[in-house]
Order: sequence, then C-alpha cells, then structure tokens
Amino acid sequence: MADTHQADLGKGPAAEEALRFYFRQLGAYVVRGVKVRAGKDHVTDIDLWVYTRASMDARHIAIVDIKNKKRAKGYERLIWLKGLQSAIGADEAIVATTASKEELAPFASRMGLKLLSPQVFKAVMNRYSTINDRLSSEDLEKMWRNIKIEGNESLAARMETNLVEIGIGLGFSALNIWIDEAAKLLVYCHDHERNLGAVARAVLLCASLVAIAADYVGRNTAFSDTDSRKKYFREGLVFGNSAEGASDRYLVFAERVITDYLDKTGAAASTIRAGFQRSVESLPVGPFIDFFARPASGREMLEAANQLEAAAFSKNTPDFSQLPPEGKTVIALLIDYAGLDRRKFLRPFKVNTDSGEPSSTPLPDAHVPISTSSSDLHTEANPAKKKERHRREEDSGDRRLL
Repeated sequence: MADTHQADLGKGPAAEEALRFYFRQLGAYVVRGVKVRAGKDHVTDIDLWVYTRASMDARHIAIVDIKNKKRAKGYERLIWLKGLQSAIGADEAIVATTASKEELAPFASRMGLKLLSPQVFKAVMNRYSTINDRLSSEDLEKMWRNIKIEGNESLAARMETNLVEIGIGLGFSALNIWIDEAAKLLVYCHDHERNLGAVARAVLLCASLVAIAADYVGRNTAFSDTDSRKKYFREGLVFGNSAEGASDRYLVFAERVITDYLDKTGAAASTIRAGFQRSVESLPVGPFIDFFARPASGREMLEAANQLEAAAFSKNTPDFSQLPPEGKTVIALLIDYAGLDRRKFLRPFKVNTDSGEPSSTPLPDAHVPISTSSSDLHTEANPAKKKERHRREEDSGDRRLL
C-alpha cells in the first residue's frame, strides 16, 4: 500500500490527524470525524472525540474543534462548540485555533471552554504532522467505500452509522449495537476470505468501541462485588437496560398477561419464567458478562481499545493473532459470540517457509490475513493433503467454510 503523508490531506484534516496523535500520546482513546445526527438529518461533525479514564469510577469525554486557517472565526466557533458540547453531553470542549489566544481567552473562559493556544497548536503540528506510521481516516474511508456489505450499502456508510452512536451517547444500547456489528463483520470476513482486508480493520475499530463502551458503563459498579457487577452487565446486555430489577419487571408483566388471558392457574406463567431463566443462561453474551465484571476490567478495556484502534489504522495488514493480550481477548469473545472458530482468526497470517518462523512482511491488503497458517499453505499446495484435511474435518464435525 502506498504511503499517504499527512501533508497530502489538506490543512484541516492534517491538523486533525496531528492532534489525534497528540491526545493518543497522552493515553486517550480518540475518534476523528464523528457525525452528529438528529433523526435522519446530518447536523454537524465532531473533529475529535477524546475519551480518558480519570479514575476507577470516573471517565472524561472531551470534544475538540479544530480550525487551522489564517482567519479562523474564533468567537462563532466558541458559541457553536458550547452548544455542541451540551447536545452530546461531553464533559469538556476544547478549541484549537490559529486565532489569537489573548483575543479569545476571556470569552472562552466565560463560556467554560478550554483554548489550545496558537503556540501549542503550532508545536503540535510541527511535531506530529510529519508522523507517517498510521493510516488516516481518509485512507480507511477510501478502502471501505469499495466494499458492499448488505445490498448496495458500502462498508464506509455502515461504519459511519456505527460512529454516529458516539454522538448519541455511550451506554448499553451502543455497546449492544457495536457487539452485533463486530460479529456481523467477522462473519463477513469468514465468508469472504478473498475480500479486502479493510473489513478486518472495520472489525478492529468496532471491537475498540465495544471495549470503550464496556469501560464506560462499568464505571458505575467500580466498587461493587463481582456478583453485583455480573447482574448489572447481565441486565444491560440482555435487556439494554441496567436499571435495578429491569428483568424482573419484564417477567412480571409477561406473567400477568399470560395469567390474565391464557392460564389463570399460573402454571403457564411459572413455566415461562423457568424457561426464560434457562434461555438467558444459554445466551452467547455470558462470556462478555464474566469478562466485563472482572475487578480489573476497566483498566484492561481502555488498553484493549487503544490496541485495537491502533491495529485498525496500522499500515501493516491486520493480523488478529499478533494483537496484545487485552485486545486479542476482546476479539476472541466477539468470535465466540459470532459462532465462529477462533482458530480460523487467531492463527498467524504468514509463515516464513525457510525458517518456519512468523514473517514480519505483511501480506497485501487485498486479502484478509486472519485465516492462513503454515499447515494451510502446505496443504493448499498439495491436493492429496488437501483432500485428507477435508476428510478429517468432516469426521470431527467441523464443516465450516475453509
């Protein structure tokens, strides 16, 4: 893949990429170019959405508006940004502008906004605008526009819709949506092995959002015992509502309807309750509940989110098997949730046939690398071994698409 330098992006996007580097270096999770919608209308864009873990039970969300122009409309942007902060419920809003700090600072202070001075802005641009070890958002969007997921919808449009959830607000609704979206994209990877590796990047980005949402909702139970945390996540992942007793209220309502209109003895209602409990226990979200409820899961989730986001934008072809432990765990849970085989996705994507060791040379981004191992490479080259492999897999009951 040809390198894309930030200098080629234009002043505005280049500034956004540089400031994204800056906040990531400070340990934040950063999303660039979040669209804000009201119904079906596109209202505006958030240049940078910055998420940090302030403490065990506190998270901080900031939005950053960036104006890298000779004549930035400072006052208008301050007023506009304050309204946007209120609309999405951000904890803080920051303005990065080339306008004079002395000119804007008093007005920004009156509105409760932070101002990144032109001097700091310039220093950030000088330091980070020449870094070229990551893809830009424009690079990913270009890849995604060429892939059709369902019907005529492009992967770019699907990912834009996924990111819109950020502006709506983090919660169990967003968490459930991102889990389902990551699982669907994993299935797509499984069924289209020769399609673009860009789909794997979309999986990684959705998985990073899953980790961020899990960390955010988990802050409410930071000091609770494990059983309480499990109940909290069970309510949220099954019903989309973590309110105390939400599941019991649903069940009581259902039992009352059944008793009033179907079986006044109450036997049918009792059967439904017992069956419901068994169904909940067998749901594929169980591993997520156990993992998210761990005492140290908050810290692990933020680490996983940044690892997964970095892999999504890496210039190397995505390789799930090479992810750090935290990020790989999230991917493994999503693979299980999608009903797929972990071995299919977590094997090294390329092996040096001379040494037998994993090669550091990435495969072309025209192929999804998550399903190739050394045994597969040798088998595909030998028809007899390929036939024997199929026979063994059928005997073991594994009839997944290879």
